[in-house]
Parts: sequence; C-alpha cells; structure tokens
Amino acid sequence: MLYGVCEAFMEGAKEVKKIGETTYHWKMEIAGRAVEFDTELVEAVENQRIAWKSIGDFASKGSWSFEPAAEGTNVGYVMDYEIPGIMGAIFDKLKISKEMEKGMNQSLQTLKKILEGK
Repeated sequence: MLYGVCEAFMEGAKEVKKIGETTYHWKMEIAGRAVEFDTELVEAVENQRIAWKSIGDFASKGSWSFEPAAEGTNVGYVMDYEIPGIMGAIFDKLKISKEMEKGMNQSLQTLKKILEGK
C-alpha cells in the first residue's frame, strides 16, 4: 500500500514505520527541523483514497485521492494541520506553509515518476 512506502517519494519523510494494525510512526524533516509523530489510517479504498489523522499533540489530517484520467491517473492530496499558539501561527505563515507546499509539489512529481516507471 502507498501509505507504507511514503519515505520513497515524500519530501522530508525520513522513516515511516508501521506500529499497529492501522497506526504508523513518522520521522520527518519539516522546515529544517526533525519532527516525529504518529498517525492512524482512517480510510483505505484501493486505487481510490487513503485518509489519515494524527494521534497525539500534532493536530493534522490528510488524504490522497486517485481518479482515472484519459492518460493515466489524477492524484490529489489534501492536508490540514494546526501548530499550537500564536507563535505557531506566525511561524506557519512565514515558513512552514511555504515549505509544506514546496515539499508536496516535489513529492507529487517524485510519485508520478515512480508510478510511471521513469
């Protein structure tokens, strides 16, 4: 399943380890900082959708969607997250959201190359 091999294509993902039936421990580098957190897989529909939410202090959730297209597959990614406190909000606007967008664009390009065998 795609969720179990994210470090192969996701920018900043250093290690994703399965720790339970539907739970994973992530080690990432985000905006130059090492971050660790756990997630729970909340939906998995083969070739259609993968959705997850974080467990613990780091409030986040996201999903991947896959839709057939004329020449392949359209892949979508949505992520919502919250950095606590006023400093988190300021830091997010200044650095993290831009880094996350840049990293996700790179991740999508890498995933495309992997899936297309390039």
